[in-house]
Amino acid sequence: MFRLNIQPYPDGWEYALERPGNENSIKLIYAIQDITLMVVFNISATWSNGHNRIFRGFDPDDDKVEVRANGNIPCLIDGNGNCTITGDRRRIYCHYNNYNATLTVTLISHFAGTNDNCSLKMRSRHNEPGMTCKGGSPLDGNRFGGYGFAVNENGWNSKRESTHNCHDQHRSGSVPMKIQNERAVKLRHSVKDEAGNVHQIGEIDYMDGNGLHKVMDIFDNSPEPWMVDRNLYEAKSYFWIRNNGSGCITIRDVSLEILP
Repeated sequence: MFRLNIQPYPDGWEYALERPGNENSIKLIYAIQDITLMVVFNISATWSNGHNRIFRGFDPDDDKVEVRANGNIPCLIDGNGNCTITGDRRRIYCHYNNYNATLTVTLISHFAGTNDNCSLKMRSRHNEPGMTCKGGSPLDGNRFGGYGFAVNENGWNSKRESTHNCHDQHRSGSVPMKIQNERAVKLRHSVKDEAGNVHQIGEIDYMDGNGLHKVMDIFDNSPEPWMVDRNLYEAKSYFWIRNNGSGCITIRDVSLEILP
């Protein structure tokens, strides 16, 4: 007959099966370790369901995807994975709470000029109740527009929307190669708190086998308190993908990874 002896162990519990009067025993160690689960949302899952649809407002097949702002031009989802957004500053809002997160989007541009671009915005509460900012005031902590990353054919730019309609911290730079119309590129935008600052990374993959190129690597070193209120954004927030200019954009393979 063996006796079961249970003792605490640094990472869990130690179980020993012991025979009285015998120094030999069978020892089992059960270790409990912290496990961080990766949460990735496939935002565009229903875009490949075979249902070609043209809509305003919410996608009839997905109540988390909404087209709005600047005009009444409908959005087109072809049922084969593609979503086309037409109209200057027209965008889709994706209603997924995001604080520390990475957004990945495959972009096929149909730009009409050098100033046309596609912009991504994360950690946003742009449409919540409150005041609209003009000329730098008033600032409303309930309506943070979010952190942005945009690309045109020759470069990238970024800005922080402190409150709906007011922007600051403008940054810009070049890209390794020209983004060509009708050729897919993958965009990746990450926003994450680090030591009281907000780290923002923008990357481009030209789908040529050379992987991602980091083009933007910046910090917000002076975030306002409402910009780093994790509970606020985990309760309600969204991201958007916007067409800017007289051309249009097609997007596909959209995913959101939630970071620790």
